[in-house]
Amino acid sequence: MERMADYHKIYSQIYEVPTMSVSDIASHTGLSRNTVARYLKEMYTKGVLLGPHIRMKPAPNYTEYVYLMNFQDPYKVFRGLKRFPHVVYHAMTTGDWNTMIITDRLLNFSKLTGFQSLINRGPRGHSYTPYAGCISWNESFRNMYSRIEPFTPLPEYKTRSPPLNWGSDEWKLFHTFKYNMRKKVTATIQKINVRYETYSEWMKTLQNHCTIHTGFYPEGYHTYHSYCFLFHTDHIKSVHSLFSFLPTTPFIMELPDQLLILVNLISPDVI
Repeated sequence: MERMADYHKIYSQIYEVPTMSVSDIASHTGLSRNTVARYLKEMYTKGVLLGPHIRMKPAPNYTEYVYLMNFQDPYKVFRGLKRFPHVVYHAMTTGDWNTMIITDRLLNFSKLTGFQSLINRGPRGHSYTPYAGCISWNESFRNMYSRIEPFTPLPEYKTRSPPLNWGSDEWKLFHTFKYNMRKKVTATIQKINVRYETYSEWMKTLQNHCTIHTGFYPEGYHTYHSYCFLFHTDHIKSVHSLFSFLPTTPFIMELPDQLLILVNLISPDVI
C-alpha cells in the first residue's frame, strides 16, 4: 500500500505536468530521484501508468469520426485495417458491436467483406481522461451515489478549438510523441529530422489542438476488463463527472449528444 501511494504521487505529478523531469517529480513528492526513476520504470513495466498520450481535438478544418459496427469476422477486419489510409484507431469488441474504428475522414465501411450493421457513427468531439484518485472501489461508488441522489445537473458548455495549421514537421512530431510525451526530446527529434525550434513552437500550441491523457491502473492495465458504454443523455457533463470518481482512469469521448466511455474493471462485484 505504501508503494502504491508513492506510485500515485508520481502519477499525480505527471498528470498535471506530462513532461515534468524526474528531478522535479522527486522535489514535489519528497521521494529521492533514484526512487522516482526506479518507480517510474516499474509503473510502466507493470502497466500501472499509461501515457502521457496525446489525441487530436476537433477543429474547424479537422474532424475525426467514430464508427461502431458489426462484421461477420471482426478479427479479419482488424488485421486488414492495419495501416489502412485515414484509420487512426481500431479495436475488436464484444457486445452490441464487435468493431470500433476512428478515422480522420468519412469512409464507407459497408463495402468491406462481411459487413453486417452500423450501430453508430458520428464526429468525435473532445476526449478526456479524468484524474483517478487513490481510493477503493467502494469509496468511489459512495462518491457516485452522493452525486446522483441529490441530482443537480452540471451546466453544459461547448469548447471550440482554433483552426489547425500544422505542416509536415508538426504532424511528424504528433505521430512520434502520440503514445509517449516523455521520450527524450533531443535524440527523438534528431531521428525524425525536425529542428528543436520547431518542436518548441509545436509544444506551445499543443493545448490548442490536442488533449493529453495519463492513465492510472493500480493492478496493472492488462489485468482489467475494458468495457465500452455508449450513453445517450441530455446531461453530458453530469455523466462525465460520475466516471471521474473511479479509481482507474476512464477514457471519455464526446459525440453529438452522446458519450462513449471506456472503463476498466477488475472483479465480478465491481462489474
